[in-house]
Amino acid sequence: MDITVRDLNAMDEVSIRTRNSEYRFRITDPHLCRGLLTGGWFGEKEHDAVLTGAPLPADLETQLTAKLEIGGCALFYVAVEESVNLLTTSKITDLTLAAKRDPIFMSPACCG
Repeated sequence: MDITVRDLNAMDEVSIRTRNSEYRFRITDPHLCRGLLTGGWFGEKEHDAVLTGAPLPADLETQLTAKLEIGGCALFYVAVEESVNLLTTSKITDLTLAAKRDPIFMSPACCG
């Protein structure tokens, strides 16, 4: 399975599971591959992030891409306090997409 972030909508959320961590990337601007990242080292605190690419396993170079795929890694630039950090995930073992129209985004308080 793979997910191309540019094909998603604002507020869609991608769950990215690796061997050691789980991240959630809620899309804010799909065309810029920008969103809010939580999980892993960041815990539940949301951080502005941009998906920038994925390392290619054969030659360990980086490919600019908007695609997340099982078996690959993800590279994010993440704003943390006054700095920007590069996060490279370990190998992705599972991807799940929750579209903004899915029931998990609906709460009883919103529907009066």
